Amino acid sequence: MSSEKEDPLEEFIEIYGEYVSLRELGLASLFSTAGAFLLYFATPYIADLFNLQAIKQTLAISLGVIGATIGFLVSIGFTRVKRLIVEEK
Repeated sequence: MSSEKEDPLEEFIEIYGEYVSLRELGLASLFSTAGAFLLYFATPYIADLFNLQAIKQTLAISLGVIGATIGFLVSIGFTRVKRLIVEEK
């Protein structure tokens, strides 16, 4: 089993055959959304810094996607595995 103490009251939801903790799903969504918004709204300052006003809208979308990806990568670190794989001989 897991070395971490599991909360018996923790709720899980099934997504594509996998069980996901609602708390962890919420935190992962929060991190990805925060990363996307942070870089999206910081785009005007970044465009001014690097003198890229001509591509500001394209840069905003690209940085939003990069922020969401960074948020996803951060959320991987605190997500626990919910299943135990047992090999039969």
